[in-house]
Amino acid sequence: MKRCAVVVSLLVASLAAAEAQTFVPFVYVDPMTGLEAFRCLVPRGWKVEGGVTWSQNPALPAQSRFRFYDPAGVDELNLFPTRAFFWTDNRLFLATNPPGTLRFNTMVAKPMSLDAALSRIVAGVRTGTSRLAVINQQRVPELATLARGEPVQGLRATAEAGKARVTYLDADKAIEEEFYAAVANFIVPLPGYFIDYWYIDYVFSFRAAKGKLGSRARIFQTMIHSMKVNPSWFAKVVHTKEALIAQSTEGIQAAGRLGTTVANASASLREADQRDWERRQRIQDSIVQNQSDNIRGVQRFTDPHSGNEVELPSGYGTAWANNLGEYIVTDSPGLNPNVGSNQHWEEMPTAR
Repeated sequence: MKRCAVVVSLLVASLAAAEAQTFVPFVYVDPMTGLEAFRCLVPRGWKVEGGVTWSQNPALPAQSRFRFYDPAGVDELNLFPTRAFFWTDNRLFLATNPPGTLRFNTMVAKPMSLDAALSRIVAGVRTGTSRLAVINQQRVPELATLARGEPVQGLRATAEAGKARVTYLDADKAIEEEFYAAVANFIVPLPGYFIDYWYIDYVFSFRAAKGKLGSRARIFQTMIHSMKVNPSWFAKVVHTKEALIAQSTEGIQAAGRLGTTVANASASLREADQRDWERRQRIQDSIVQNQSDNIRGVQRFTDPHSGNEVELPSGYGTAWANNLGEYIVTDSPGLNPNVGSNQHWEEMPTAR
């Protein structure tokens, strides 16, 4: 056992000296559906907290909250839950359901601007910190496009999206974090009034020690690029949403029936849903490409074990894969991770 520990220590030391990074697969299986919800690559040694929560809200039946973090440092990738709201200029509706109450299980609230939403998100997430300051704020058009979605007849969709980079002290540690968010409004014009279902959506953040966020960009980029939602799980969410809307419209009391509704929802994507799923993946990749001014992009390699193409950070030069779906990227062409390892690593050719 001691000899194995020494070998592992030597391997880790050689990887660190060569500026290498090892990524391992993470797969989240949704307990409600029994389906894989998504998978991604995370740095070896990182921890994951969070999960998917289902509710009877027809505007938002499934919400996700995940924290991917380095337990030995302050680096984090956070995925925050979407928030859905209902608004209208119909005075009768507002008299029955004033702001702060629920209508069709959705919170009634007046729409807010993107800047106000970002401020609320940052303040809400980083309570207990000190010297919080916004040092940069920009719009992210690709994220707004994703939040707005495809045009739908009879529906007026608008969206704003942006990012805010902040600094603060957390337990006397100087931290830098970049938050992303979109505010999307879906307005249905009706005779004499309108209904607005609006969302604070696509909320995520990258966090590192102050001054280190740029150098960590390739790690965060790899994690987001590799994050693939399972189409079958996505179909479950879409069809559950439709079923809950139908139940609300027909006045069906759905209390205690959520599990049955989810179970009965189809896990097959229709053609339009498939296009939407593919569009989300393309735009997500585009967003991450622009995550930081220091980003170098990704490079495509072919995994010799699976034959699949894999996107890993560019700038390292050499990548290795084992049969567990784990990857090492390194800037040292002479590094061989097979030395001192009981796993079989193969160098990955660049994809053509």
